[in-house]
This record gives sequence, structure tokens and C-alpha cells, in this order.
Amino acid sequence: MTSYELNGIRIEITRPHPLLFPTSVYPIPQKESEVNVPIRLDVSVINDSSTASYINLFQSFIPELVTLDGQIIQQNLVTKEIITNTQPNKSLEYSHREEVGWWPIRPESSFSFRLTAKLFWQNNSLQLKIPSPANYVFGSTSFNYFWCFDDLQANTYQLRFILTTEFQARFASKPDILTEKITIETSSKILATSWVNLRLVHPLSTDNNAIEVDGIVFKVEMPKSVLNIPARQTSTRTDVKLCIHITNNLSTALYFCQVGSFKLTLIDQDGKEISFGSDPIKQAREVVERQNYYLVKPKESGVFYLDGMLFWEYGQLKLVISNKYRHYFTGENTFDYFIGLNPGASYKVQVVYHFMERGVRQLEEQVLEKVWTGSVAMPFVEFRIVELGF
Repeated sequence: MTSYELNGIRIEITRPHPLLFPTSVYPIPQKESEVNVPIRLDVSVINDSSTASYINLFQSFIPELVTLDGQIIQQNLVTKEIITNTQPNKSLEYSHREEVGWWPIRPESSFSFRLTAKLFWQNNSLQLKIPSPANYVFGSTSFNYFWCFDDLQANTYQLRFILTTEFQARFASKPDILTEKITIETSSKILATSWVNLRLVHPLSTDNNAIEVDGIVFKVEMPKSVLNIPARQTSTRTDVKLCIHITNNLSTALYFCQVGSFKLTLIDQDGKEISFGSDPIKQAREVVERQNYYLVKPKESGVFYLDGMLFWEYGQLKLVISNKYRHYFTGENTFDYFIGLNPGASYKVQVVYHFMERGVRQLEEQVLEKVWTGSVAMPFVEFRIVELGF
């Protein structure tokens, strides 16, 4: 039996949010590129009850993937790169329960974790690999389990997570949590999240840096792909520019927004994601003047520029990109930044354009035109960092 709530407990995918972004679009990487396209999934376990609850992340916390016509995509449990079986390995799960213990969720609160899935080619098969929640909580050194879906196509898939609660913990001795005892009860209940839509799209055959989504072409380019930086003893900064072209092939004009609508992912030449940071949101405000929305007429293109810089700071090479927010007190631009880059190395950057459906009706009444909403990840573009004087 599948349920969306059990004893006040429910699970939800909060990124991509199924209501704010009904469909999220991801580019299918080129076979020869060996690029892993990241798909970020935020999942929350929510306790709406007035009493504490406990979950064990080695229970059957399983992603399900189906096509829009209901075809089920078989998932395989993977340990590192080795497929072990087609169903949860019960002996692996149960053997770690006493070692790991149960994870507490306080009354009327939630516990969230971020899973970075990877879309990639292996053995001429397009695969999606989703890490186990235990990888996120306990680290990947001892617990390194993944769910893998094979032979995917350019298609729209629906994804959800289910949690089989065949074991449920009840805790006693309320005064001292260190001395609490666990009573295990048998149950056959299954919790499930809502479905989210993941759409996989090939880049254009005429331009590997562009993808088309329902008549709108999104393209990213980097005018300078070789970035010369000064020696680390100097304070000189190197300008970095990304250009995002949005072409409207429809018969109606559409508005697009720049402020806060572009997100970046940076990976190194080994496919490892570079540490990311941002100026605190609580100290920034979105500038909502009308000039931040750009009208793209039918059969025309609009260009958005993301300006940034490379520089040395405290012995680390940092890349910062303006996110077009304004600092609440100073009025100056705030930035997204990546740290720990290396001279002589190559990197790939991905731009995601996303604009939520929340508030669109009011905005459309103001601008008297349709506003495009959705989430589209564009193909990666590559650049190289060269340090002068070496």
C-alpha cells in the first residue's frame, strides 16, 4: 500500500519542486565528452506530528523512474561501479542498522538532504545514477550505494522516491535520550513523494552549446575560453564573461528575467564539482524594476551577460560571477563564487536558467506579455586557466 503520509510523517522532493517547476530540462551529454551532467535533488522527511519520530536511511529509500505513458525503468543497486542486484540488498541494509542507529526528526520539523544525481554515458548506454541518502548523511567512505537507471533516451521521465517502512522504531525513556531503548515493529507501509518531471534533451545537431525546449533555444557561449591570470603576488583581476542567447521561435513574444534566474555549476577536468558559495541572501534584495525583464519578440533573440572575474585571495584562486542582486545596505552587486581553482587546469561551466511560476500572473498583468517559466540546464562550455610568467 502506497501512502503520502504515515503517522504524521511524509517525504517530499523539494528540488526541483513539482509545483514551482513542473518540468526541469537537462542536456544529454555528448558520448565522447565523458561529462557527467549533475541533477540536484533535494528530499525532505517531514514530521507533522507532535511527537518525535525516527528513520533509518538504510531502509528501502528507493527512486522510481517511469515514462509519461507509464513504462517503468528498471533500477539497479550499485556499489561504486559494480551492479550488485536489481532490488535493495537487505543484508547490506540490515547489517548497518545497529551500527548507524536511527535518525531523529523533532516534532513539527523536517530533515533534508541533497542528492546530486549524474547523467552520463557508459558502455554506449545513457545512464542516471542517484546516490543513496545514506551517502549524504554518513559520507561515502563506508557507505557508497547508488541506484542506476540504464538505456535512457531523449524523453520526459517522472521521478519519485518511495520509503518502505517495514521496520519502524518506537523510543522509550523520555527523560534521557542516551538511554532510550528501541522497540522494532513490523510494518508494510510505503511512503511516496509526488512525481517530478525530468526532461532529457539532445543539444542541437548544428550547435552543441544550444538546446531547444518547446520552440525556445537556449545557448551559452564563452567569448574567451583561455583565461590568462597574473601571478599570485599581484592584485590584478581577469575579466570573465558568459553570454546566454535565448531565441524565440514561437509566434508570441515572451518575457525573460535576469535577476536571480541564472545558476552556475563548475566542474574540473576530472568531473569533480568545485566548491560553491554565495553572498548571504538575507543581506541581498532582488531589484524588481521592469528593466530587469527582457522582451524577446517572435523569431528574435535576446542576449544576457554574466560578468565575473578571476583573482587571487588569501592564496586561493577564486572565480566570482555577479548574480545581479543588490546588497541591501550598499546597493552594490552581490556574487556567486567558486574557490580553489588551479592555474593550468581546464574547467567546464554549466548555466541553468530557471524562473518560477509563483507570481507570474501578477507579473504578466504588469508587463502585458507572457512570461516564460521553467528550468533549463544548458550544455557545459569549457575554458582553461593559464598563469602568466610560467
